[in-house]
Amino acid sequence: MKTIATGEITRHVRAFLRAHDERTPPSRRRERSWDFCFNHFQDHSNPTEAMDLSCLHLGYYLASWGMLRGSSFLFNHTNALHYRKVVEVIEEHNQAMRGLDVHHYRDDAADEHLSKAWKDLEKALLPEGGRPLTLISKVMLGVWGCLPSYDTYFVDTFQSLAGDKVDKRAFALGNRRSRSLLAGFYTEHAQEIDDLASQLRTLDMATGKETRRPMTRAKVIDIFGFHWTYAGNASLLGTERASI
Repeated sequence: MKTIATGEITRHVRAFLRAHDERTPPSRRRERSWDFCFNHFQDHSNPTEAMDLSCLHLGYYLASWGMLRGSSFLFNHTNALHYRKVVEVIEEHNQAMRGLDVHHYRDDAADEHLSKAWKDLEKALLPEGGRPLTLISKVMLGVWGCLPSYDTYFVDTFQSLAGDKVDKRAFALGNRRSRSLLAGFYTEHAQEIDDLASQLRTLDMATGKETRRPMTRAKVIDIFGFHWTYAGNASLLGTERASI
């Protein structure tokens, strides 16, 4: 992985948060659907006991993060009932996945849990097949905060930082190699990422104010990965892109 200067992660994370906060109060920003979804699933170790609410939180989070667009399977062929099986999968994996974060990626047992949860979520969400990379990574970020969202911007960022073609391809696949590279990126910038994770708090849905729950390290890396490429594209195009 290419080296980036100390402070660059902080600069991009703060710029992302500041730019949006200047236009819209934080509690009304669509990006904060992540906070509300994450808080819900962190507060419910057995989310099937609040099945309707669990389905609605997950579905709305995915919708506001661009996963229910016109050509998608979720938009064309599902409603909130579709998420019942997904919530059951989440509950099945909760014990193993809660607290798992980027600094665990090189641990064999942790990676096995990540891979198994990914496969089971994919089967539940995309029973007819489809493109799982962005969708499943967004679910895992929204529920457990354990993995960044491998969307276009994030993948472009880390492909630009990758050392060779093998590493670039790893990010396009979202495979174990990509997670190992992210673990190395975290190790190199651990103090900065840890500081941001401890400072940034989720927002409470009822009050719109900060909770005591910190963001995860993977969420910090997700914001950085999105904004690094997003900011460059915005300056070149002279406009903003409406996806996250």
